[in-house]
Amino acid sequence: MALTLKMLRVGKGLSQIELGKEIGVSQTTVSAWEKGSTSPSSKNIYALAKLYAVEPSVIFDAIFKQNS
Repeated sequence: MALTLKMLRVGKGLSQIELGKEIGVSQTTVSAWEKGSTSPSSKNIYALAKLYAVEPSVIFDAIFKQNS
């Protein structure tokens, strides 16, 4: 099973609203990322990686595997 953005967020114990506040985006933006309708910018990919304490490649993999 591929790791998803939602799995990373839930594993950290954050709601979409809380995650948005942590990195400076709206809950709607977080939801769009998790649905695969948009992708985070490079700045936000690095912010997510830092927050989740993972390498940015983990975030890239989660984005591109959910969109394929």
